[in-house]
Amino acid sequence: MAQHSEPMQGGIGDPMERSAGAVASRPGMFTFAAVIMFLLAGFGVLSAILAFGGTGWWVTETGNLVYANLLFWGVLDLAVALIALYAGISLLRGGEFGLVMGYLFAGLTALRWLFVVPAAPILSVVMIALCVMVIYGLARHSDYVESA
Repeated sequence: MAQHSEPMQGGIGDPMERSAGAVASRPGMFTFAAVIMFLLAGFGVLSAILAFGGTGWWVTETGNLVYANLLFWGVLDLAVALIALYAGISLLRGGEFGLVMGYLFAGLTALRWLFVVPAAPILSVVMIALCVMVIYGLARHSDYVESA
């Protein structure tokens, strides 16, 4: 014989739903934008490592380097990736810093990848598209930060 217990009074709904209403649910696109920022930060760290090594997608088909000073771009990529990581965490917490830095990060990252188009056109287009998705997700639900 199986033992049956009485059902919970609130049912099996969302546990945040039963609270006093103080917690607003985070929109899906907002969470998606934060996760994509983590992905872009990872690509930024990878880009910095490749720039420090002087290899990777920094060489065009003709053998020319995209940038003359790879150390500068490696440090810049690493700094931007760390800021993006912090901004993504702030977005998940509903902070306004994450919203502002998310816009700034995604816009500057998209602009930065335009310079890599001669060396890695497919990767550049993918990175720019991800940046546009971050901007869209933040713009679509920017009122979430104000209400949190």
